[in-house]
Amino acid sequence: MKISVITYLSILLFFLTACREEEFDQKNVREFSFTSSVNGSTYPIKVALPKNYSTHSKYKTLYVLDSNWDFNFVAKEIQKQSEEFQRYDILVVGIGWGNDRLDDYLPVPYKNHAGRADEFVKVIYDELIPRLEKDYKATPFREDRAILGHSAGGLLGSYCFTNFPEIFGNYLCLSPSLWVGNQVVLINEKKNRAGNQSRSGRFFLAAGKLEEGGMLPPIEAFRLILNQHYKGFYQGYNLAGGLDHLGSKKANIRKAISFYFHQL
Repeated sequence: MKISVITYLSILLFFLTACREEEFDQKNVREFSFTSSVNGSTYPIKVALPKNYSTHSKYKTLYVLDSNWDFNFVAKEIQKQSEEFQRYDILVVGIGWGNDRLDDYLPVPYKNHAGRADEFVKVIYDELIPRLEKDYKATPFREDRAILGHSAGGLLGSYCFTNFPEIFGNYLCLSPSLWVGNQVVLINEKKNRAGNQSRSGRFFLAAGKLEEGGMLPPIEAFRLILNQHYKGFYQGYNLAGGLDHLGSKKANIRKAISFYFHQL
């Protein structure tokens, strides 16, 4: 069957438009890497600078896990919504993989993965954050730091909320794998609740309505816990209809960033 010229051009236009949506202007991106003294791993870092970036200003930071997959999309969305909200004070910091991602992101061992999240969080707090404060004028305040992660990355963000609440004031946790370790994050939340619930900040939780396996029950349980016990947090939730674990990621990133800007 022959494809008409008009049909061919329409298909070509569709793909070119889709590609443009994924593009991000790299001229304002800075890159470096560092070898951690905590775990010996080398982490590639990308930093997207906001419009009119100046070393005489101070900047909020959004730390993006799984940077290899999601940095460009998040940076592009931050750029877009910065224009809409006329806010140009956010550094997007993409953290690449130094180890196998599950070794760094899981708080407990799972199958062949070591569960070294405590070490990885220490890498972020003791080594990466001071570098951003020194070299890129990030503010030193917890309330100006956000973390965004999907799946195992969302699990790590939730784990920071329960076990390292002094680091971040803003959590964008998408389809977090809260089932890991017999729901260890929910166990830790209850254990640490008395010391954590007086804090304030922002928490956006999201998932896809068609999430596979046992993803949704612990996410829903966590949503109810947040709503009941953490009144100092502005909270948002999105259950993306008709979308599964991977299919919901980009839609929920957009929702999460919109929530973040609305609460600034």
